[in-house]
Amino acid sequence: AAKYSELEAEKTSIEAELQDRIESHNAEVESMRENLTNIETKLADAESQSVALKAEMERHIDGLKTELDASHAKSIDLESSLAAEREASAAKYSELETEKTSLKAELQDRIKSLQLDVDTSRDNLTQMETILANAESQSAALKAEME
Repeated sequence: AAKYSELEAEKTSIEAELQDRIESHNAEVESMRENLTNIETKLADAESQSVALKAEMERHIDGLKTELDASHAKSIDLESSLAAEREASAAKYSELETEKTSLKAELQDRIKSLQLDVDTSRDNLTQMETILANAESQSAALKAEME
């Protein structure tokens, strides 16, 4: 009977220890479930933030692409304008060079013409001086004869 009592006490002690272990394991399992729920909530939040961030990044990338396309189009327009202005400037320069050459030729012709006029006027003056000298000489001779 003492042995039975001792075994009964040991059985009760083992059952109590097992019950404590079961309760401890149940508490750990419950804690793990709470941790898992927290992790799942955090994961859902992170996924939500990731989706929002991805959408924001896509909008930003689309904006940058639009800005890049606009800059590229503006660059092409500026290059075209510059090429057109360059061609217009070259044409204007050519036109001015032609006009300069023409004016230079006209001035040279005018100088030659004026030089001819000066030479002709000088010849005429010389002739007039000769005629005048002859007339004065004839006048003096006539005056001398009349006296």
